[in-house]
Amino acid sequence: MCGFFGRFAAKPRKNGSFLFIPLSFFLTECFAFFFLSLDPAGFALSQLWPLAFGALWAALLSGIVRLLPVKAGRVAYGILYFLFSVYAIVQTGYYLLFSEMLWLSDFRYASEGSDYFSVLLSYPAHWWAGVLLLIALGICVLRRFPSWQASWKGRTAAALAAVIAGAGACLLPQAVFLQDSGVRYSGSDYGRMQSTEAAYENMFNTHRLYQACGLYQTLVKDVYANAIFPLTPGYAQTREEEKNEIDAYFNSREDRQDNAMTGLLEGKNVVLVLMESMDDWMLGEHTPTINRLMSEGINFTSFYTPVYGGVRTFNTEFCINTGSFLSSAGGYAFDYVTNSYNQSLASLLTQQGYSAKTFHYNDPEFYSRGVYSEAMGYEEYVCYRDYLEGTEKEVNNALYDDQLLFDNEGLREEFFREGQPTLNFIITRSAHLSYKYNEVLSYWGLKQYPEYRGLTGNEEEDCAYLKARLVDDLFARLLEELEKNGTLENTVIIGVTDHYTYGIEDEQLMLDRSGVEEMLLLEKTPCFIWSADMQPMEVEKTLNTSDLLPTVLNLLGVESGYDYIGHDAFDDRYMGYALFSDGSWISGDAAYDAGQERLLSVSGKEVTVSEEFQQEMHQLTQQFIKVNNLILETDYYQE
Repeated sequence: MCGFFGRFAAKPRKNGSFLFIPLSFFLTECFAFFFLSLDPAGFALSQLWPLAFGALWAALLSGIVRLLPVKAGRVAYGILYFLFSVYAIVQTGYYLLFSEMLWLSDFRYASEGSDYFSVLLSYPAHWWAGVLLLIALGICVLRRFPSWQASWKGRTAAALAAVIAGAGACLLPQAVFLQDSGVRYSGSDYGRMQSTEAAYENMFNTHRLYQACGLYQTLVKDVYANAIFPLTPGYAQTREEEKNEIDAYFNSREDRQDNAMTGLLEGKNVVLVLMESMDDWMLGEHTPTINRLMSEGINFTSFYTPVYGGVRTFNTEFCINTGSFLSSAGGYAFDYVTNSYNQSLASLLTQQGYSAKTFHYNDPEFYSRGVYSEAMGYEEYVCYRDYLEGTEKEVNNALYDDQLLFDNEGLREEFFREGQPTLNFIITRSAHLSYKYNEVLSYWGLKQYPEYRGLTGNEEEDCAYLKARLVDDLFARLLEELEKNGTLENTVIIGVTDHYTYGIEDEQLMLDRSGVEEMLLLEKTPCFIWSADMQPMEVEKTLNTSDLLPTVLNLLGVESGYDYIGHDAFDDRYMGYALFSDGSWISGDAAYDAGQERLLSVSGKEVTVSEEFQQEMHQLTQQFIKVNNLILETDYYQE
């Protein structure tokens, strides 16, 4: 018996072929390519560049592994393979939800999204199948890892393969750039708009960079640009040159001028409300208070909230307070917490004698708001949880209601501060994803308004309207409390949304309800400014998030002395536009979708704009993206 089992115990483990190592690395690129680049409906050979880079990197990484002794090579393979596999899984998963990719630094925001992991259940089965295949493949190769002799011939061949593949990865971008057709604008340092060369060199958008050079090279360029280059001697000189470039950009624009709206709201208290996920199609019969504020105040009917960086909510939150978007070229927002924000809304109003505070239900650590709020000039980040007592369940139940701000006496006292004008920045919660009956906010809301269950016959639509009703309740309560306090007549209310309802799984539902045919146009969101004594006004000019701060400062009559990337909406010289980090743009009835590389119509009518105008917008977009990124990266407003 012992002999029988001994034969099996002594049987040596069968090793796999070395070819499985480069094959596994290449299949990781193929997995990413399938979700990030492949477009069967509009297939073109230019889509295949990521696979070409993937093949070179598969050879390069395999050569490095082969240069090592077998045991060390196995460890190196395991680290490299699963590092890039996790990177591919996260990037494709994020892209399926947001149609964007992350910079490596944005991965640090993962904990902020932990409350919304339920959306993974809606991911397609073939994505999950691919994820499981990648994991299984890596484990299989590790278990059957090949062995090799430590010979100079083998190592020479491996080194040669790695060198050739590495050189190919460095030289291949020049071949990719040939598709740009050599078009250049006179006087422009940015090259042809939406060129792969611009995407590769300027790294203004992660997905555009990926399309130019694939998964592996995107990660390596990200690590070098954001982690290694800042440590090099030439970094400081580069930053000084970049500040000069920003100066030149602002000097090329006309100086700010007063207009008929300057100082209209001077001296008033300011309530700035970030309406989490409140999309334009959710407004109507379910939002009577917001409808009233928009009809009685200034309603910006073509306001867009582009995403820069990897996080949508904090991107808008940051921009409406500082006037600039987060950098689309990577970098964790917290890395810039030591920047000077003298130009921010809170800083400027504090200099005018205001008291400024932020109000939100979530912990100060969430998006590092506790630190960032003060960095941007607010004297305190007021967390609702700090004012509650009871069991954890009782506290969590209380936090579902945005009206807690006024129900809780301690919070109410923080909001109504006596003796000086106030800036109160409220970040709502009610309308956030997801839009299912059993999601915690929806479940709580249905207890308040059970009639919304089955209202439209579509679960997501029901929950969206329900949550819009809850946000509207906050505004109704705000007006009531301001009137009780005797400050309604001396208060301006600003409502702005952080992003469209990307948490809706049914994209066609959003398109239908928004009355548009293109995903780019979903980025239009509500924005209004209301005060009891102002004349109703609709502003149809195309505007973007960065325009809000200059507009508000003009209305308040605050002379900042700073240049902003955005413009005052009431400046007649400003034609109005929304510029996106992937190179897309919208102005008037014309829009350009960089992902599809085609001109669109906002109204659905035929677009009639000149080629010259398109080229002007392309170049403007590139300049805007680069200067916006550099403002944050160079700490431009430091005095």
